[in-house]
Amino acid sequence: MQTTVRLKEFENRWEITLIPPEGKPPTLDREVMTQLQAALATIAKALSKSENGRCRLLVVQSASERYFCVGANIGVLPTLSVETIPQWNTWGHDTFNALEDLPIPVVAKVRGYALGGGLELAMACDLIVCDPTAKVGQVEANLGLVPGWGGSHRLPKRIGEAGAKRLFFTGEIIAARTALSLGVIDEIREREDLDTYIEKFSNTVSLKSLVAVGGFKKILNEAERSARDGNALAESAYSQDCIKSSDTRMRIRDFLDKGKN
Repeated sequence: MQTTVRLKEFENRWEITLIPPEGKPPTLDREVMTQLQAALATIAKALSKSENGRCRLLVVQSASERYFCVGANIGVLPTLSVETIPQWNTWGHDTFNALEDLPIPVVAKVRGYALGGGLELAMACDLIVCDPTAKVGQVEANLGLVPGWGGSHRLPKRIGEAGAKRLFFTGEIIAARTALSLGVIDEIREREDLDTYIEKFSNTVSLKSLVAVGGFKKILNEAERSARDGNALAESAYSQDCIKSSDTRMRIRDFLDKGKN
């Protein structure tokens, strides 16, 4: 059993929902990335055929109340090697870049944990809106890895280089209030108000011009494109260095062994 992706369309927004196996957190692997890309392609196609010129929102969320997404499916870890990890990086970058480049506002609705690749997914959205249970962390150093899906680019964009270094060096998982004060997330709403806030935001966005909102996003993204592309190459190169390391292999083995106990 693995995480699946559901796309639903409403009058004022789309929702992409990560649906994990019962009792498990949402995770990411090649199949999930493929489903995400298919959902994004469906939205992009609908936008290209839009005739009314009105904007809509995309909400990325989890069906789990305890977890937004905790990153890579642990079943993938034993398969990573110098030969396979560049493709693993590419899947994530291609998917998250497609999410970032949608010409509509994209909001990550985060409840519970957003860790590693899960935080990278949230940061590929325009805004991160959380309830007070949210906890976030760029925790790859615990496994001897660097962020592989844009975290080394998007985290310092949000909180500056010094803040990003501190969070990554420590592997700290921070609570919602701390994440808000640092700028990792953009908004906290009480759990019972979170859906109401997103509904109101969706209604506001739906009154705006699609061509204007899309143009504004494109201007910002094009200014960052060369840095983003360079980051993808750097993450892939340093991911290969990491996966060659005996320390990284030991950390992954220890992590997998703990999961069996």
